[in-house]
Amino acid sequence: MHLSGESEVAAGRRRVWETISNPNRAAASNSSGLAQVQKIDDTHYKVSVTAPSSVMPITVVLDLMLTDVDEPSRIAAKIEGAIMGGPINGTGSIELAELGPKLTRATWVADATLGGLLGGFDAMVQGPVQNAADEAFASLKARLEAEEAAAGA
Repeated sequence: MHLSGESEVAAGRRRVWETISNPNRAAASNSSGLAQVQKIDDTHYKVSVTAPSSVMPITVVLDLMLTDVDEPSRIAAKIEGAIMGGPINGTGSIELAELGPKLTRATWVADATLGGLLGGFDAMVQGPVQNAADEAFASLKARLEAEEAAAGA
């Protein structure tokens, strides 16, 4: 399953970096309040996200390990966990490009493999998970832009 997205955020790259590099701060941007993050150490986190779906909510529980941190341009992680009781493994990254003093392009990708009974249902799960990710990034963008506007006021 391949997920991706890109967004231009009307906020400085430093502000965006400080949020995406802190999983608790990033999770706080989830307007639905359905993301929880537990810090294990500086590079390991346990993340639980419930994605709404037209059929039923999908809960994803992940162990996230940061694998590449190039401040303030790139952060990447490896994930292992479970989605609806089946195993999931993958990688993901976020790239930040400074387009201007208060304009940052965030590009993200995630590649995951579902196992067990869900292995054959990638197509059914991909849509709801992509939608949840898009909504989470839209919420993050709105929060960062509001913070940037308040800081400039």
